Amino acid sequence: PAGVFDSLTQLTYLNLAVNQLTALPVGVFDKLTKLTHLALHINQLKSVPRGAFH
Repeated sequence: PAGVFDSLTQLTYLNLAVNQLTALPVGVFDKLTKLTHLALHINQLKSVPRGAFH
């Protein structure tokens, strides 16, 4: 859902591995300004859209 991570502004590690993700919405991680580690391995992602981490 849109904004699912918006309240987690202090999050530093996010493991989304092995979740069968097929896409990442643009801006989904925008509020995670303290994020230093992001695990996305073993998903169905074909590409990451420009702006996904901006």
